[in-house]
Amino acid sequence: MSLRLPRPPWIVGHRGAAGEAPENTLASLALALEQGADMIEIDVQLTADGGLVVFHDESLERLAGSDLRTESVDRAALAALRVGSFGGQAIGIPGLGEAIAALPADCPLNIELKRQSAATARLAAGLVEQVEGRCQVLVSSFDWPLLEEVRRLGPTLPLALLIDDLNAPDAASSLVAAADRLEAWSIHVSAKAAEAALRGLASGPRPVICYTVNDAIRAQELFSWGVSGVFTDFPGRLRLALGLSPGPQFH
Repeated sequence: MSLRLPRPPWIVGHRGAAGEAPENTLASLALALEQGADMIEIDVQLTADGGLVVFHDESLERLAGSDLRTESVDRAALAALRVGSFGGQAIGIPGLGEAIAALPADCPLNIELKRQSAATARLAAGLVEQVEGRCQVLVSSFDWPLLEEVRRLGPTLPLALLIDDLNAPDAASSLVAAADRLEAWSIHVSAKAAEAALRGLASGPRPVICYTVNDAIRAQELFSWGVSGVFTDFPGRLRLALGLSPGPQFH
């Protein structure tokens, strides 16, 4: 239930290298890898016929040239998502299996699960089946009941709880309690959270990773508070600005 990562601070490629390539595409993953990301994050959803695809949005309206633009991922068939263009490039939505195959086995991969109307048990089961046998996988979600089902089906999978608003009453204590219950490996929090809340979480037993940070000054401030890593759209640029070693780390 752990990952092999270098010593912090960690630079995590957000949806690959989303600032320089179409997000969540194989091209974006390859660029993040080339730029020396310590870990790569992607979004994964369940299709109507039980496939798992790498896509962030609730709707498919950004998939230009497709008849499915008014649909959501979980109402579309896997094969139908292989057509159209995204981010100005003629490219279909990759399947999770393709994304995993495109990365070296020792490259840590953070899979953020997105669930709309898909059945929790079906999504969790599909995910666990797909990643079984790959050691460097971290599964995260804002949907904590979904993570509970993933934990039940994949008891050794590293998990990460996502939270957006740490300033709500009892948010931090609820987060820590849930992380303890699920034996979470890490906690992923908005970089907009208050300093006191982030320092408090960072003093705990789990790494804290903040999203989404493209500014080196902000990243350095977060690291000084004890935050272990940041998600960024520009992993290469941020590594360079922070004086971290550039270039591929995984082969």
